[in-house]
Amino acid sequence: MREIALAAIALASVLSAGARSSAALLGGGPTAASGLAQSAQSVLQYQKLELTLPLASYANPFDPEEVDIPAGERSSAALLEAVFTTPSGRAVKVPGFYYQDFERSRDAGGGERLSAIGTGVFKIRFAWGEVGSYSYQVTVREAQGKRQIGSGRFAVRPGPDHGYIRRSKEAPLYFEFDRGPSYFAIGENVCWPGGGGTYDYDTWLPKLAASGGNYFRIWMANNWNPLGLEVLSTSSDDGRGLGRYDQRAAWRIDQLLDSAHQLDLRVLMCIESFNTVASGIEYAAWDQSPYRAANGGPCAKPFDFFTKLEAERLFKRRLRYIAARWGYSTSVFAWELWNEVDQATGYQSEKVADWHREMCVYLRASDPWAHPITTSFADPNGDKAVDKLTMLDFVQSHGYGMRDEAGAISDFSRRKIEAYRKPHLFGEFGADVEGTENASDPEGIHLHNGLWAGMLSGSAGTAMIWWWDSYVEPQDLYHHFASVAAFAREVDWVKEAYQPATISDMRFLSGQEPAVYPSVIVSPPAERWEDSGCNEPQAFQIAGDGSVSNLRNLSRVLHGTVNHPTWHNPATFQVDYPQAGRFEVMIGGVSGHGGAGLSVSLDAKMALLVDFRDRDPATDDLHDYDNWYGIDVPAGLHTIVVENPGADWCYVSYRLTNYLRVPNLRLLALSNPHSALVWVQNKENTLWNHKRKLEPTPIGSSQITLSGFEPGEYRIEQWDTYQGVRTSSTTSTSTDGSVVITTPAGLTTDVAYKVRQSR
Repeated sequence: MREIALAAIALASVLSAGARSSAALLGGGPTAASGLAQSAQSVLQYQKLELTLPLASYANPFDPEEVDIPAGERSSAALLEAVFTTPSGRAVKVPGFYYQDFERSRDAGGGERLSAIGTGVFKIRFAWGEVGSYSYQVTVREAQGKRQIGSGRFAVRPGPDHGYIRRSKEAPLYFEFDRGPSYFAIGENVCWPGGGGTYDYDTWLPKLAASGGNYFRIWMANNWNPLGLEVLSTSSDDGRGLGRYDQRAAWRIDQLLDSAHQLDLRVLMCIESFNTVASGIEYAAWDQSPYRAANGGPCAKPFDFFTKLEAERLFKRRLRYIAARWGYSTSVFAWELWNEVDQATGYQSEKVADWHREMCVYLRASDPWAHPITTSFADPNGDKAVDKLTMLDFVQSHGYGMRDEAGAISDFSRRKIEAYRKPHLFGEFGADVEGTENASDPEGIHLHNGLWAGMLSGSAGTAMIWWWDSYVEPQDLYHHFASVAAFAREVDWVKEAYQPATISDMRFLSGQEPAVYPSVIVSPPAERWEDSGCNEPQAFQIAGDGSVSNLRNLSRVLHGTVNHPTWHNPATFQVDYPQAGRFEVMIGGVSGHGGAGLSVSLDAKMALLVDFRDRDPATDDLHDYDNWYGIDVPAGLHTIVVENPGADWCYVSYRLTNYLRVPNLRLLALSNPHSALVWVQNKENTLWNHKRKLEPTPIGSSQITLSGFEPGEYRIEQWDTYQGVRTSSTTSTSTDGSVVITTPAGLTTDVAYKVRQSR
């Protein structure tokens, strides 16, 4: 089986009752070669050359191990492949695949209708970057052995395509094309269409491209997805089911890649999602999974997908088909094996790591174009056993419900980059997992902050928003992509090889100090519903600049003492107030399964005790108690303990008033010895605060000192992050390797800077 895998896609044929010769696979005997059609005599670099072959009858054209022969006999698979010889003499094996053509139209309700054109055929697709003369031979391996069924020649001419995307060897945290420039991903998830099918993408993709986007992500899994490739059959004759690939879905993906090529977009191709192997949780689709034993599959329970040999064999067959049909395309950015694999029922880290290791090796052998490979997790911390695999080319994070989206995105991104020293993408983010918060953000605050935080955190692209059809499109938020794209347009990410900048000082400009010290809002990043460090008693120190020690273990969920007593997690804060102020806890939801409570002690003395009683047992989440609850704190050093003495959980965040000794600014900066990119954000400018009518406090003009530069003269450009334009330019001479940036007075949102040595 492994030899077959490394060869490529297999094509099986069931011969008609009256024709038992295996030569019928491609139309019969010695004349089979005449049925081979070549799409062109010459193509541009990286442009598709396509070979098409007719076929006889078949039972399952996707099965490499099935061929119809006389009763009582068995045969090895019928394999179709082409070997292309490049001008430099390299032999490249490319598998064939089954293809059914369609044409689309609108139905009476405005939906997409696909009508088959003719009968199915086999195709072989090839693209390459080397200029010159190529030859190829097409062979089929049958029960009787391997035989040649056609050959040909063609030429590759110079063309404008940059080629395939690779992880850069020069700057391994970033991507670049085969030919020339860096690739920095700017875009969104556009994972499936609605009833409009590919017509929906005709609306979405041009808007994204016109706004400077160059990336989108699709899913190829699940029955409810019009792009779902391997899905449960809905009738006995619809050509779908386990080991078969929905040809309507495949045709739609062809159209998407064609559109992406025309619009200069790149696509992250997500092959499978947790839904297929999840039960008992939201969005689970195990009941409709073709791998479920009750549906004819090999898996008695969801996690069998990762351990049963038959399930592995079937998934490898799907990988062969995907690589054969779409691997040629330079519009394919990368393959993503799983969406949020950690939500699989019965998840076991080491077994999932073993599965990824095997599938990565197999996919790499099946894909001569060597597209990058990745996977993803629902937990933004990921899974170290999987993420550390060397065969995964980059890592991802997903995160929802982040009260301080920029802070969480930058924190997770930087920790992942430091841990794995690979490119990182924040592959999904959103205000919440249900999409209910989208209507409260018509200005796109959440999107804006995520895009800029992703870019300036050291990731290989912006953070990628999830709600494309209920947020970005209906509220027409594409202009946020345009401002980021304008700022990034002239940046050569590989050449610059940026690292996190050293910020040596931040202070108010003389005369701009506020009358009272600014407040600091602490948004806990962690949320776990299992044994975890964040579900244990933990201590935190809040510094005068607003930084929090041990932040990764600060949970936004305070667990009570009854329903999950082993997760009870009181938080102890060491604080130092420059003047008298307040310590406040924001309640953002209470369990509807027993309620919760809140106690706050100051220096071992009870200062606040509140009971959040469950007054509505029929409601899962109670929001009657959503508010700030606080205590007065004198100036100086203190110990504050926050605890939930109630039965179940409550969501919390924190605010310390009259606390910060420095401007309440977030600084995300990337630099090298001769240049820097800087994003400065008023930390209070979050969707969470805007929803609660907590308008950002204007921050006086401040000075930020960056260090680590070569001595010389530097040009400092200030950029409007909403318009995507340069608003001013100044020069600064550095004699000690430091450059000082001065922010505008009254900053309520954010501003960006480009710093570059001029001589």
